Amino acid sequence: MKTITKTIKSLLVATAIISSSTLLGADGSTLYKNCAGCHGMSGEKVALGKSKVIANMSEDEITNAINGYKNGTYGGAMKGLMKGQVVKLSGDDVKSLATYIASLKQ
Repeated sequence: MKTITKTIKSLLVATAIISSSTLLGADGSTLYKNCAGCHGMSGEKVALGKSKVIANMSEDEITNAINGYKNGTYGGAMKGLMKGQVVKLSGDDVKSLATYIASLKQ
């Protein structure tokens, strides 16, 4: 019985840790590291020669673009590539990322 109780306690602790990290989400600067390769460290690049400079976009524009890429309603040549990049972002992740990118204004 003691082993079962310990196992249950361990599972509860693990579940709490996983849940809290999922609920908190990642911060925008951490999420942006996946974007920097194409968009530049400060959002200053025209990604793969086909996108806008994202550092000049507002938080709302960025949020709309990311959500549009996620649901397939936004983007031209980069639509397919970007969907794969953003499809797993949560609503909180999108907000954090948009806030961070908007702070990169040139």
